[in-house]
Amino acid sequence: MRNISIIKALTRHHDEMRELVKKIKKDKTKYILLKKHLDVHHELEEDLLLNLLNNKKGVKAESLESQEEHFVLNILLLDLADFPKDHPRWMVKFKVLIEILEHHLDEEEEDLFPEAEEHLSESQLNKLGKKFQELKDERLSIVMETK
Repeated sequence: MRNISIIKALTRHHDEMRELVKKIKKDKTKYILLKKHLDVHHELEEDLLLNLLNNKKGVKAESLESQEEHFVLNILLLDLADFPKDHPRWMVKFKVLIEILEHHLDEEEEDLFPEAEEHLSESQLNKLGKKFQELKDERLSIVMETK
């Protein structure tokens, strides 16, 4: 696996999720794919990057905000997973999730990631990127086998 910074790996995964959102608008049954991707993404991003940034003065507040947004997104993800997809409010709830998700992804890419690049070395970023990609691939392959 070639060197890829965790910033690049996370941004690529963000783009994958943006594509999933487009597919879900046409086919609600694909929602579970987005939920699985976000579950894995949030866990790995927090474990590998955000916990590290929480100890860095200049980026701690942005990192903690990102974690709080993950918490809010997780609540919405669970609510949608259990809500009947044929109910008229399902798509309304999904639109709210999309608004918060888009804000979150944009904010990470525009604010948090550049700050992370300032506070971590290229070597650290590449090591974390490799680990993220390995764990993401492993965990997604496992969760995709379940309902």
